[in-house]
Amino acid sequence: MAKSLLLYISGGAKYLIVGVLTACMLLQVLVPHTQAAAKHEVGISTGATLLRMKDRTLDRRLIDIERLGATWIRVDFNWPAIQPHNAKSYDWKIYDRVVRVAGAHNLKILGTLAYTPRWAQEPRCAKLVITLAAGQKCNPKSTEAFARFARSAALRYKGKNVRAWEIWNEPNLSSYWKTAQPPNNPVRNAVHADPVAYAKFANAAAYQIRRNAPNTLVITGGLAPLWEPKYPKGLRQSDYLAQLLPRLNPALFDGVGIHPYSWPTLPDRAVIHNAFHSVDQGRTRFNLRAIMEKNGFGAKQMWGTEYGAPTNGVSRAHERPDHVSEALQAQIIAGGIRNWYAKPNVGPLIVHSDSDQWLRKRKNENSFGLRRTDGTQKPAYRAFQNAAKGL
Repeated sequence: MAKSLLLYISGGAKYLIVGVLTACMLLQVLVPHTQAAAKHEVGISTGATLLRMKDRTLDRRLIDIERLGATWIRVDFNWPAIQPHNAKSYDWKIYDRVVRVAGAHNLKILGTLAYTPRWAQEPRCAKLVITLAAGQKCNPKSTEAFARFARSAALRYKGKNVRAWEIWNEPNLSSYWKTAQPPNNPVRNAVHADPVAYAKFANAAAYQIRRNAPNTLVITGGLAPLWEPKYPKGLRQSDYLAQLLPRLNPALFDGVGIHPYSWPTLPDRAVIHNAFHSVDQGRTRFNLRAIMEKNGFGAKQMWGTEYGAPTNGVSRAHERPDHVSEALQAQIIAGGIRNWYAKPNVGPLIVHSDSDQWLRKRKNENSFGLRRTDGTQKPAYRAFQNAAKGL
């Protein structure tokens, strides 16, 4: 018996009819997903840095990550790199290699589906941005195009060691998700982080992953901490999540992604800028677990898809310094791993990143590594390794 699938996409009574499915496929998609990542697993966020490494360098790096005790790596599956020219052709070569080599080192992959090739960008947004890189952060003009990309990725790596897909990266920041403001908005010629727009794309992509690779986990895009939101930077994790979750179909998602950075303080300290603390503690307005429970996501896992602390930067004088000492970084890493798994119903905590050698030379972004640029170990390397052994 065939039935139509109603996919909730935007709050209120707005629904999208998505095809006609058989009854068994309908159950496969709509029954809440019971598979979950094993608790007490840690990983390393690698972004797109693995993709163009020489074979020997890639192998050595993944050996090092494996020796750390990590069982996951987070890898950007960059849509502009996979479909740079049009909607018809795909280039998976560099991703196939990373998936294959990571599998040889017993590393599971959290693949981040993100960013927009030039041909797929929403036109109004594309006109407002200046650089090619900024244009890639524009939301796509078509939910169907992004969903087809997600479907293709899910099918290609189905049954392999890509065990979970994360839909976008830090969509609560306008530096990573740009939606053009309506023409009649008082703030002219501006873009913003838009949870309503993101929800439509996340639902469409998650539906295709769930339908075509039902044993693969689906996680919402990891949200960045932002404690003093000022236009056009974005929205706090809590404010964004409160607007996003009512617009998502909970049956399509296994978890909610966040980036629970705590620096410059330890993760168990109750201070306003500590996103680790507000995962499930503190005032209700900022408490992410409370927001999830209120909006039908209480049974879903919380995934920490980026965590860590930088050891170099430009300022120590601000209320929140942009970096910490190497000794404090080690304490933050060890304390984070220890305290994360004391929280209920969490997935992996993924640390950014394994070495400064692979990070961008910009502000404090080149110093989140557990190793220094010359390859020598910071104290955080052993802190991560020992904490992973203790899980």
